[in-house]
Amino acid sequence: MFAFLKKPQKKDARDVGQLIFDIAEHQRDADFHLLYQRMSGREVFVGIDRTSLPASIEAGAPYTTQASDRLRMQSVSIPHHGAWSSAAILASHPSLAGAHVGMQWLDFLKMTQRLPELRGAVLQGKASWVAFDKERIAYVLAKSGA
Repeated sequence: MFAFLKKPQKKDARDVGQLIFDIAEHQRDADFHLLYQRMSGREVFVGIDRTSLPASIEAGAPYTTQASDRLRMQSVSIPHHGAWSSAAILASHPSLAGAHVGMQWLDFLKMTQRLPELRGAVLQGKASWVAFDKERIAYVLAKSGA
């Protein structure tokens, strides 16, 4: 009835890197949910063990993976918490100094879920990172309908 009295809500102007930083610092549920929304349909970059790539690939040359490829993803170790998959939001992230592939965020999470040796996934921003255990990954995938 009195719509003119309501203040319009400001759009959250933070980019994904800032959201990752804020989650790492404050662990707010609202920030997690905004991150899930912003990551939907987004590409992430995953480090690959160079020796698992076909020998014919030249360093720095783009390559489209084939169904027969068996790439080994690099993982990170979190002290006292085991091995975790790792993806960066920027292809220029220092952790990707070797070979890397781009893949959809939700596909990265699905792949992490299928690997029993991994405890979860780490998403690396510009200056911070946030970890998603497999329970949280299942929640994100369910919320996305994946």
